[in-house]
Amino acid sequence: MEALSSDLIYQAVKILGAQPDADDAVEAQVRALVQDDLTVRRLADVVPEAFGLVLASHLPGAENMTLPDTFCAQDEDGEWVEFPLRREPIFVVALDIAQHTFHNGPRALMQNLADRSSLLSAINKGLNAGGSLDGTTLGPPSFFGLPAALYQPAASPDTP
Repeated sequence: MEALSSDLIYQAVKILGAQPDADDAVEAQVRALVQDDLTVRRLADVVPEAFGLVLASHLPGAENMTLPDTFCAQDEDGEWVEFPLRREPIFVVALDIAQHTFHNGPRALMQNLADRSSLLSAINKGLNAGGSLDGTTLGPPSFFGLPAALYQPAASPDTP
């Protein structure tokens, strides 16, 4: 897994959140930062979930909502494997940026990224259907383009 500095992740956050929708031009700008398809995918998928999680935690009624602390990725057999969110270093940094952005702005950056979050989408669907956040448990986000092997510890040479 490519290690990224906090500064590089912040630059990617600014690019990804500059406009409401990510398009080919935005992806090209992120690709210019990292030059690796898998890292571009990680940034594009993980950053919005961090922003969505922060926004979800501040919604009215969220005090009794259980937010996920894991995510899912598929293994080679197509099975979904669950991992702690902290296992994705981009998420850890993006969460700090999202918390700062929520409290200090810019609002457009927060909104543009949170609007792409599957977690926030699930909340919106539930609320629009007349549901309540009180007592709700949100399941973990699933990252379709990220292989589970990326987050599994490497086997030691002595392991069969």
